[in-house]
Amino acid sequence: MNRFILHMPAIVPGVRCYVAESTTPNHPSLPSRMAGLGIFFVNMQIQPAQIIYIKAHMSRAQSVIMAEAAALAIAAMVNHSLNFNNTVFLSDCQQLVGFLNQSDLTHPPDWRIKCFTQIFTNSTLHRQARIFKINRTLNTTADSLARQAFPDSGSLPEPVCSYMNHHHQCTQVDALTSVHLQDVTILSASCC
Repeated sequence: MNRFILHMPAIVPGVRCYVAESTTPNHPSLPSRMAGLGIFFVNMQIQPAQIIYIKAHMSRAQSVIMAEAAALAIAAMVNHSLNFNNTVFLSDCQQLVGFLNQSDLTHPPDWRIKCFTQIFTNSTLHRQARIFKINRTLNTTADSLARQAFPDSGSLPEPVCSYMNHHHQCTQVDALTSVHLQDVTILSASCC
């Protein structure tokens, strides 16, 4: 597992995608609950670097790992829609990262995450994507987005773009309109 831990994600070239979830801890008496999802892209393949912030809400998370897997699925779908290649996905969920780095993905640690891990795998298959575990202290932006999204069930997003190279149309808007995942709603997104 140590080979899938990244201690200095900021030095990774290309596209980095940080993901996080915010929900109540796993508890047998809470079979389903809300979760906030945070996704933070840093695209160093273009200059100036492009930053994308996404907040989403999951209405029926059944476990912490399920919410994290949903965040990864949304991130992978957006990554695919944006045609990003060589993306490094970063999560602080060691169990999920370990599973997604196995050659045999038929036995997830929680069967309820299978649909999300399959979406992640399918969306990243021909994109040379990798996934690493990072320390929570290195995942503060995605975590903050997830915490902000946790209590919010919001309305449909109105993506905001202030990236100077997007003069007429932001590719993020098109990417977000093609992303649909049951029980997950994208609350807000910004590109700068």
